[in-house]
Amino acid sequence: MANVNVCPQCGVPLYITGQHRWLDNGVIQPARESTQRLVFFECGNLDPLFLGIGELIGVPVERMVIDAARRSTKKYMEKVVPDDVKESIRCGDMDLGLVFDSTFIIWRAMGYGKLSLEEVSYRGEKDDYIRVQAERPYSVPLAVGNFAGSIEAIIGKEPGIEFEASAPGVYSIKIFEAENPPELRQRLRWRDYERPLKPGGIALERCPGCGAPSALASYKWDQVNGTIRSTITGRRMVMTGPSMIDPIFDELEGELGGEIPRVVVEAQKRFVKSGFFAVEEVASEENMRMQLALRGLGNLRELKMGRRGVSLLLENSTLHLLGVGLTQGLYEKAFGMESDVEWELHDDGDLEIRVSPRPG
Repeated sequence: MANVNVCPQCGVPLYITGQHRWLDNGVIQPARESTQRLVFFECGNLDPLFLGIGELIGVPVERMVIDAARRSTKKYMEKVVPDDVKESIRCGDMDLGLVFDSTFIIWRAMGYGKLSLEEVSYRGEKDDYIRVQAERPYSVPLAVGNFAGSIEAIIGKEPGIEFEASAPGVYSIKIFEAENPPELRQRLRWRDYERPLKPGGIALERCPGCGAPSALASYKWDQVNGTIRSTITGRRMVMTGPSMIDPIFDELEGELGGEIPRVVVEAQKRFVKSGFFAVEEVASEENMRMQLALRGLGNLRELKMGRRGVSLLLENSTLHLLGVGLTQGLYEKAFGMESDVEWELHDDGDLEIRVSPRPG
């Protein structure tokens, strides 16, 4: 099985280090697209988070998650796949299977899991379909949406989606042509990050071989299985776009009411308190600043954390609701008390979080 070449000094796949830039302001950008952002973060909480949100509101959110990932991936693939390649595939001059074999090599390097083609029937007809097997996907609904969106971008037709577990941690995904309901076509607009970024000054140490942050060397990039794990914590990571996740919460709020942001924060807080994160990892402001910057989550400008509460200011923020839940969860875990949290996301991307102990 082909893999992406790695840097001989830090071991990170050269696709990751060559196609993405870690800026000094807490942002990760594609090298050729300044209106997009990526995040490199723990993904083991994603499916439990989606499940927790559904339990708190009494409505499963799996289909919304799949649709958000589909739309986001479609927009991304429309930009990165050249028009002449798409036209060659649609005309039958290029093998669709070969295209996805190449795509899956990149996805494995980014930690999406191991995807492999099972069956392809593409003749430009109504009964065309493509089936893949996904082993250890970083998130089941997001992986399903990633694949569906890729097909939609390349083929130019709306996809129908079927998937099922064929073994523990293994899923069979089938994509075929089908017209989506009108309400799905109106949902979940693509979110670019076109607002000006604030300057940073974060001095990430760099690998002398590839120029990526040297801290990435502490992660094991298993390209055969499509996983990335911290050699320190053992937690699994993924490199993906926040535009696949943020619109889910926007849509839930639009459909189910203004309390949804607090539901998301509460679900994330509960997951953090269950033991997924260690308080020691963010024991100092400087360490937390570096950890957030490595993940592309923003530039920590201020952090005051003690028994009396937390005050935090994050510039160039993204995935802000998850950040709020993380902050509150770490506070409650560290001091063993219930809390209240307030936050404000400003138009310039600044995120302010205030956590205070709950009276009584």
